[in-house]
Parts: sequence; structure tokens; C-alpha cells
Amino acid sequence: SGHKMLGPTGIGMLYVKPDVLERMEPFLRGGEMVLEVSYEDASWNSLPWRFEAGTPNIAGAIGLGVAVDYLNGLGMENVRDHDVQLTRYALDAFKELEEELEIFGPKDPAARAGIISFHHPDVHPHDLGTVLDRRGIAIRTGHHCTMPLIKSLGIPATARASFYLYNTNEEVDALVDAIKEALRYFGNGVGTSG
Repeated sequence: SGHKMLGPTGIGMLYVKPDVLERMEPFLRGGEMVLEVSYEDASWNSLPWRFEAGTPNIAGAIGLGVAVDYLNGLGMENVRDHDVQLTRYALDAFKELEEELEIFGPKDPAARAGIISFHHPDVHPHDLGTVLDRRGIAIRTGHHCTMPLIKSLGIPATARASFYLYNTNEEVDALVDAIKEALRYFGNGVGTSG
């Protein structure tokens, strides 16, 4: 997905071995994918064009190319180092909430992406997301394309905070403070007991 690499939406990349592509039939129809058409038959173009139905997303391809160039200019190792550092900082900051929230995923920041998924047993993630949104903090809530996992955990959904190269430690602090405030608002949060 291009948008996960600072690129535009609606474009991405997928590598498939050429011998696998040769065995696949096109699943979309449009120009450039057909080599020849008659009233009785059609033959497909060679790879990769046989899977390029219609006008390609030219603006998206240009935008994705610029994003890839930008990331390469930064150095992907530098991007990863920032990701690991920020995730480590966030996991440490979330320790203040560990009695309130169930936090999913490995404890080692190097073994995970810049994502922290979490759940509170008494506060629906959508409600939490709404309160955080009002504070100007964007998180994702829902199944995150993992409905079987969410069902196996016996929870309705999770909240997910994602970090990337443009995020800072101060933004992590603001997130944690906003979660604390939201949990107090719902009467289940840090500082409400005792």
C-alpha cells in the first residue's frame, strides 16, 4: 500500500513470481491487457501488461515514485531506527496504562512495527477513538482486517496507534495523556480507583 510509505492512496506494489503470473488468468478487463481481439477470441498481452486493465493510476505511480525516492534518500535503516526508538518510547509510556489496558503484540520494539494495539474491557474502542479525535489525536479502531483474531480474543475490536517517521516522543506523551483523560471520562481510568 503506497499510503503506508508516504505515497498516495489507491496504488501499491505486489511482487509475484513470473512463472506464477504466466499461469494466472486476468481477472479485470480493459485496454493494454489484450494483444489481439476477434469476434471469436482474444489473446492476452505479455507480462506485466496482461494484468494492467485500463488506464493506469499515472498520478499515483508518480507520487509513489517520489515517496520511494524520499524514503531511500532518508535511508530505510534510519527510518527503521526511528520506528524502533519511537515504539520503544511508546511501549514504555504505555506502562502507565498497563493496569487499565490490554496491550497486544511483542514486548520487544524491534520485533514489531510502529503499531500498538490495545483494548479496555469496559470502554469500546470506537468510543475511545471518538474522544481522542476530539483532542486532535487520530487512532484506528475496529478489526483491522483481522476479524478471526479479534473474535478469538473475545473482544469487539481494538484501538490501534500507529507511529511513523513524522511522529515524535511528545506526540506519544499527548496520546497517553489523552487516553488517561478518556478513561477517566468513562469512569474506568487511571486515577479513578481508591
